[in-house]
Amino acid sequence: MAAAQLSFASFPPGARLEGGIAGAIERMQATGEPRLLDALFVACDPESGELAALDLATGVRHGTIIALLEFRLAPGERRRLTQRTLAEHAGGVRAAVIEAIGDRLAAGEAALAALVAGGEPRDLLDAVASSGGRVVVREHVDAVRLADVAERLVGVG
Repeated sequence: MAAAQLSFASFPPGARLEGGIAGAIERMQATGEPRLLDALFVACDPESGELAALDLATGVRHGTIIALLEFRLAPGERRRLTQRTLAEHAGGVRAAVIEAIGDRLAAGEAALAALVAGGEPRDLLDAVASSGGRVVVREHVDAVRLADVAERLVGVG
């Protein structure tokens, strides 16, 4: 396994998730510096309490920026992408782990886990802060995907 930085951010109800994080992820993927190894976004709908989740593997399969925009703007697509994220797939975090993260969220809250190698994810951390979120964990781990640190993800809160 490789040394990477795990960052876990939480977002309160009303956080301004308006595309800054999607832009930071897209820039990281375009430049490769730092290298985004994996990412997972989990949210609890403020009205229905419904779980919404999108991981990097699902996003990449559907054109990352397009998937991120559809996830944010289109409830039907959000449900479809959540179902695909929860389905077992190569490199994905198990559905039980995603659901456990979701169970810890109150209505309107969200969480983002990112695994990065090769430097500080400054753009991403800045986007989290400007969205009204806060980073609750930043630590070095031996992992190449979030599934490798699944137990740690469940323990964050």
